[in-house]
Amino acid sequence: LLELSGVGDGERLKPLGIEPVHHLPGVGENLQDHYVARICMKAKGIRTFNERSRGLPLLWETMRYATTRTGLLTAAPGNVSASVKIMPGVATPDAQYSFAPASYKDGLIGVLDDYPGMTLGFWQHRPESIGSIHVEANDPDRHPVIRPNYLATQTDCDTMTGALKLARKIFGQPAIAPYIECETIPGAERTSDGELLDYCRSNGATVYHPIGTCKMGDDPMAVVDSSLRLHGLDGLRVVDASVMPRMVSANTNAAVLMIAEKAADMIKAGA
Repeated sequence: LLELSGVGDGERLKPLGIEPVHHLPGVGENLQDHYVARICMKAKGIRTFNERSRGLPLLWETMRYATTRTGLLTAAPGNVSASVKIMPGVATPDAQYSFAPASYKDGLIGVLDDYPGMTLGFWQHRPESIGSIHVEANDPDRHPVIRPNYLATQTDCDTMTGALKLARKIFGQPAIAPYIECETIPGAERTSDGELLDYCRSNGATVYHPIGTCKMGDDPMAVVDSSLRLHGLDGLRVVDASVMPRMVSANTNAAVLMIAEKAADMIKAGA
């Protein structure tokens, strides 16, 4: 919206036929996101969401939810979460796990396997990789060009491969190993760091936590100030996840609520 309105990097906007109104080169830069990869196991001796989500069991679960608001259809995508330290020397956890008693067919999100399964998704809390999002035409109906630039630094790559290795160790623990028949994704035959990284690159996905493209600060690439006002423009604030300079070590939801509440207080106070 800012770029289509002429607010952004003037040298980027002019070739698109957008008349620059205010030069702010940081608009659309500094894109950060949580990037998730998954390890899936074929389970044995237990019931999982896979078989409860089709045929007569699904009909039963649908009726159960309609009458009692309980059962499978009230379950969250992830049932157990953990934040852990992967890289040596980090002061706080740098990766997060989310476990679900379900598994995806060929790694396709939303398509469950025909057999019992379980999944452990993992992502890096504070990725170093920086991307961008920019308009490509003076047309609000055209999609912008999004370059997430995932896994662009060695630390990011090492954190994801390390998290995958730890996920395998978790599934190998005595409490859960008896219920594992085999690893289906990425497959136990992939063992080297290169193979694991290639899997993460090819099969990962967004966690839908994009932030940072109108970052707060006082450096030349900052877009808003500490009151969330656009630098150099009066009467305009940005109040969403794009103002975060760096990624939070968690889901972005609570942080965005905090930003909105703080912004409301500042607006009411005339700050």
